[in-house]
Amino acid sequence: MNKVYVLGIGPGSRDYLLNKTEKIIEKMDVLIGGSRALETFAEEKAKKIKITLPLSKIKNYILDNYQQQKIAVLVSGDPGLYSLLNYLKREIEVDILEIIPGISSLQLAASRIQISWNDMRITSLHGKDNKEELLALLKKEVKVGFFTDNKFPPAKIAEYLLKNKVEDKTVCVFENLSYPDEKITVGRAAEIKKLSFSKLTVMIILDRGKINFKQRGDLDERMGS
Repeated sequence: MNKVYVLGIGPGSRDYLLNKTEKIIEKMDVLIGGSRALETFAEEKAKKIKITLPLSKIKNYILDNYQQQKIAVLVSGDPGLYSLLNYLKREIEVDILEIIPGISSLQLAASRIQISWNDMRITSLHGKDNKEELLALLKKEVKVGFFTDNKFPPAKIAEYLLKNKVEDKTVCVFENLSYPDEKITVGRAAEIKKLSFSKLTVMIILDRGKINFKQRGDLDERMGS
């Protein structure tokens, strides 16, 4: 019986792709993933299928074809962290699936500012209207890491924090992690709300004094200081 691979492809750059994952991808007949994931492996000869709604189309294709074709589903970061894995496990027998981990963008973000992340609470605003959950975490946790989306980008998040009296925090915005144009901006919410960022961002917000990482020069430049 063929396995259907769910592959974590890391934060973006192939430099952060596991060697095992690379070898599996080379053997696949079909790669299923988002636009960015498929572009990363554009040179592969495998058939490319873009993930679109409804997800039932993807599920049906997998169930109809996995016994004749070698299929891999590509997910950004790690499959165990806010990915398509939960849906696939509900719809496909788990014995069919084989999961290969990847490096999460939040894991990379934590390393960039030299903090441990075993005590970081993680959530996501990607495709969700749960900013109240984020606010509750920030009021009780020392470190909170989360994924953003275009509807609630970093500047709007900073504005939301200020409206809710969450002011004395260190806000870290990570843009295009692992890519050549990667940028990290660290400041207070009052500073972050004045800036614009790329579409591909994750954030970590900490109690002040919990990191030694300095990005003051870049922040001053971006704010025109």
